Amino acid sequence: MTDSRREIKDVLYLVALQGVNYVMPLVVLPYLMVVLGSDRFGLIGFSTGLAQLFMLIVDFGFNFTATKEVALYKDDPVRLRQVFWDTLYAKLGLLVVSFVLYAAVLLAVPRFAVYRHTAFIFFLMVVANAFSFVWYFLGLGKIRFISIANVAAKLLILPLVFWLVKGPDDHLLAALIQSGVYVFSSLIVCGLLVAWRMVPGVERPDRGRIRACTRSSFPIFLSQVASSLYVALFAVILGYFALPAEVGKYTAAEKIMRSACYLVFTPVAQAFYPKMSVLARTDRAEAKRLLKRIAAGVGAVMLGVFGVLFFFSDVVMQLLGKDYEGIETIFRILAIVPLFVALGGVCGQLGLLALGDECDKRHYQHVYFVAAAVALVTILALVPQYGAAGAAWALLVTEVVVACLMGWYGSKLV
Repeated sequence: MTDSRREIKDVLYLVALQGVNYVMPLVVLPYLMVVLGSDRFGLIGFSTGLAQLFMLIVDFGFNFTATKEVALYKDDPVRLRQVFWDTLYAKLGLLVVSFVLYAAVLLAVPRFAVYRHTAFIFFLMVVANAFSFVWYFLGLGKIRFISIANVAAKLLILPLVFWLVKGPDDHLLAALIQSGVYVFSSLIVCGLLVAWRMVPGVERPDRGRIRACTRSSFPIFLSQVASSLYVALFAVILGYFALPAEVGKYTAAEKIMRSACYLVFTPVAQAFYPKMSVLARTDRAEAKRLLKRIAAGVGAVMLGVFGVLFFFSDVVMQLLGKDYEGIETIFRILAIVPLFVALGGVCGQLGLLALGDECDKRHYQHVYFVAAAVALVTILALVPQYGAAGAAWALLVTEVVVACLMGWYGSKLV
């Protein structure tokens, strides 16, 4: 049986680091919710969602495809150098495209005028994301460096929120500080690459290889764009139909729920994805056994997350104040989501993508196309009448669909 002790240690290590990574925002976000009020916090929520959508364009699925390539060819200097530079050149080109589209969306839609200043500040997150090199460190099995950089950036930058942000008029400053976390984290990572000579030589742009790596990532990109309809675009759609205050209530509850989910699932996925990719070729039977153990463990922890979110929703509302009246209903709806995030995430990322072939990759893509259709229908049907609560129900329905389809396709692998 393959020894997974290193991956388990990485998970525990990452949980400790992610504890800072996600607990720190969970301390800062409630402060911003109270100090800025639901209206100005809605500007932050909308702008964050829009920036996250364009971060997907820059990522373009490379966090899966390039990570897998690096993991497979890390002992081949020539191929590793090609993967590194082809991926970086592709991301820089996508960054330029992203800015043009980002500006067009904000300037062409009159309803988004109230969000423009905040949203342009948050584009710094997109720029920083191009230089995060998450895919490279994950493929090399050096995921701790990324986590340390993120933790250091949050510990050094986020405390400025308490010092500088004192009222609703400071929302632009709050946006700059939150974007600054991503910028500083990427600067740390780039510094580590240079200081420790981890850049695998220099490679001139090769258009053929760059096109090939983007084509390989395109199915993952499409599925991530589809999934973004309920991860990030919900806040944008809600911002079109509702006032910023409603956006603030929904994004407040959704961010707390997502932070709890990511604290559990992200370390597991980051630690085990490279290992599962290799085991898929070397010991498929052990890979299947490991996948089942991971699913059981993550599911058990997510059940605890559900209990905390559901039964303490009234406490959260009381802490945030009357400006967020009604948010406890949103919390109770979203509390069920982590259970389906666990199933869909394990079966999708660690099952279909890590263990699967090109056909499974297409299945992964198809799941999110179906989910995108479900998300659009439900949110457009529910948000105009029910506002933030409607967005929460639409999110829950979509996550149920994703989990069921991922589980169905994933069951064929085991």
